[in-house]
Amino acid sequence: MTIFTPEATLGPFYPGVFALEQMPHDLSRVTPILAHRPQGRPIRVSGRFLDALGMPVPSLIVEFWQANAHGRYRHPLDQSGRPLDPQFDGFARVRTDDDGAYTFATIMPGARGARAPHLRLTIFASGIDRLVTQIFFDEEPLNETDPVLCAVKDPDVRRRLVAKKTGDAEFTLDIVMRGHNETPFFDDWAR
Repeated sequence: MTIFTPEATLGPFYPGVFALEQMPHDLSRVTPILAHRPQGRPIRVSGRFLDALGMPVPSLIVEFWQANAHGRYRHPLDQSGRPLDPQFDGFARVRTDDDGAYTFATIMPGARGARAPHLRLTIFASGIDRLVTQIFFDEEPLNETDPVLCAVKDPDVRRRLVAKKTGDAEFTLDIVMRGHNETPFFDDWAR
């Protein structure tokens, strides 16, 4: 039996289940057949991943992590005392399509102390270990004092992290992977 190895010399190499279409990408619904829904306001976030020339970046794996509507993560290190929502895990994974587009349905995350509502993204692609960034939301008062947003000194660059409101519960943000209009990426310190 011949065993083939991948042509690429750089990973990551995803297990088959990691990139299936059945990945959780709608956190606003636990399951279509149950009436249970997470607490909070449902929202939809969409956009495109682009390269330095404005061309789409297809087949990225993007993990979304977020706090629930009360501002608590479902994670053992979050001992904040804020309520856990039994209907909300706070994690989803999407794959960009051929146009570099992503769509993610969830609930508006709650604020966490000085932190404005935000989504944490971890981006995986062939040739990179991972990139970490965050998405903030237009018209959130805590954006003015959020320590992560304030760490980005240039206001024009800071705006690259803020999803624009395009409807009552719709937000959009394109993420530029490199070049002059690159989205800010962070080390893991940006919690």
